[in-house]
Amino acid sequence: MSDHNDIVEKLVQQFTKRGFKPQTKENNLPTGAGRNEAIYRPDIIVRNSDGEIVWLVEVETSEGGKAVAGAAILADITMQKMSVRNKPKLMFVFYRTDSNLKLAEKRLLALKERISGVELMPPLSEKDALEQIGKGENK
Repeated sequence: MSDHNDIVEKLVQQFTKRGFKPQTKENNLPTGAGRNEAIYRPDIIVRNSDGEIVWLVEVETSEGGKAVAGAAILADITMQKMSVRNKPKLMFVFYRTDSNLKLAEKRLLALKERISGVELMPPLSEKDALEQIGKGENK
């Protein structure tokens, strides 16, 4: 299993412990879209007990540049198109120790005023993400 898949699995376990329903397969959004019609495909879609999407999680391997900005824009467009009742939180998790979280944060801050379909969370290291999910922070 790759590092990326290992991190996804660890995050899934943490969300599951908190009573959420994480999904890692067929994450085509908007809901009901096929692979060819999907606008956005996050690594993890996290739903609450009502089936509502409450988290979108991206596990990043690269620097926090274009990939973060692109994923945030696609998540925003998709959630607006789906007309979700409550904005899900968009979490970026970086697992490489040399990842530039400050660059990712800078990119997300530049988009914050334009994004209305999701709540942008500050980018996190793997360790910080697992801690926050486990403690129930960033609900």
